[in-house]
Amino acid sequence: MNIIIAGAGRVGFRLAQTLSIKHNVIIIDKNKEALARLQESIDILPIVGNIEDPDTFKVLNGTYDIFIAVTDNDEANILSTLIADDEINVTKKIIRLRNPYFAKSSIAKKLGIDEAVFPFSLAAQSIKLLLDFPKANNIKDFIFTSFKLISVRVNEPLLTSTQEIESQNIKVVGIEKDKKFFIPTQSYPLEDNNLLYLFGDGEQIKEVCKKINKSDPKSIKNIAIFGANLLGIEIAKAFLEKNVNIKIVESDPALCIRASELLQNRATVINSKYIEHKIYEEENIRLADMVIATSSEDEENIIECLEAKEYEVRKTVAINNNLEFYNLMHKLGIIAVRGPKASAYYAILEKIGSSNVITEKHYCGGRGTIFMRKIFEDSLLIGTSLKPLKLDDTISYYIRDGIIYPFKQKITLHKNDLIVVFAKTYQEERVKKWIYNL
Repeated sequence: MNIIIAGAGRVGFRLAQTLSIKHNVIIIDKNKEALARLQESIDILPIVGNIEDPDTFKVLNGTYDIFIAVTDNDEANILSTLIADDEINVTKKIIRLRNPYFAKSSIAKKLGIDEAVFPFSLAAQSIKLLLDFPKANNIKDFIFTSFKLISVRVNEPLLTSTQEIESQNIKVVGIEKDKKFFIPTQSYPLEDNNLLYLFGDGEQIKEVCKKINKSDPKSIKNIAIFGANLLGIEIAKAFLEKNVNIKIVESDPALCIRASELLQNRATVINSKYIEHKIYEEENIRLADMVIATSSEDEENIIECLEAKEYEVRKTVAINNNLEFYNLMHKLGIIAVRGPKASAYYAILEKIGSSNVITEKHYCGGRGTIFMRKIFEDSLLIGTSLKPLKLDDTISYYIRDGIIYPFKQKITLHKNDLIVVFAKTYQEERVKKWIYNL
């Protein structure tokens, strides 16, 4: 495909780095130095220019498959998308929007933008799901099924192996051990600190989590959020509809005032230089069921979570902005939640890799990938035979009538069947080619 990326920041760089492997990528930015650094490491065509200036697009001829606007400025992203629509022939437009307002409005649709990504809302919603699954590390939903992908850390398990976990509606589709991720193809012993990825019925998985994780709380009622930045506020807003007590700790008085106004005094906002240990005693943060650190600096989030652990807070969540800190967070028993930039990157990749009948997601810090294909009632595949995909480091299932079946031999496809493949990321392109060409 021919792809244009507007913005050479962290998100634009990562997208260019990934997409340029298989596609022709043009990246536009007015920062010459940033483009020069990009060109040194990856094969892209850089264009120095202002994405808000129509003249920048005059040099672009031909047809382009995707235009992606990912700068840190919402107005620039919107304007560049409109200009691109007017100046060049582009099939699909994807935009990154920081302002949470846009997530609740239909502005993107009215402007003819095909896909919009709201990274702050995505990060907040992923943390909100932990309230329903208090012993989980991460929860992923899917558009074609009510089944979920849930990760849980093993701690003093009552069960001894993955075989005891698996049932008609629960499958073990990944294990992270000693910084390494693999997809098990046979029963595997449950060991403390291993992270299991379970796919299936959410309520049944919740019951399994109680048997393999002793350390996390049974319920989450008291929450402390460190940081009244945009992300901290979005997380607090996501919690407001739940019956929980929220405390926000922030050192900047102006941000504290803003937080109180935006949350309409429905959360306790504490102005404190929270590097001091006293706040855990004085403000009873030590009684929190969950502490969330929302800084844009991963080091700060790790330190805050370790401090919470010293006070025996049972669940600590750190926003993970830099993938280099992902393994360290997991090793320390800290839940790593994708930060806004990482959320934008993965969400855009997943939208590029998905269609009306296929959805793609990533898990385990991008080391695993999931593809699902729905057999709709008008599909030409109904009644045809399908052989299973046979690739190393993959595992396949088909879901029929609410039951998950191992996909190990040829089947005849029925209406509403769902084909599901879990794979290590290095097999992503092979799996994509197979599932798109059914």
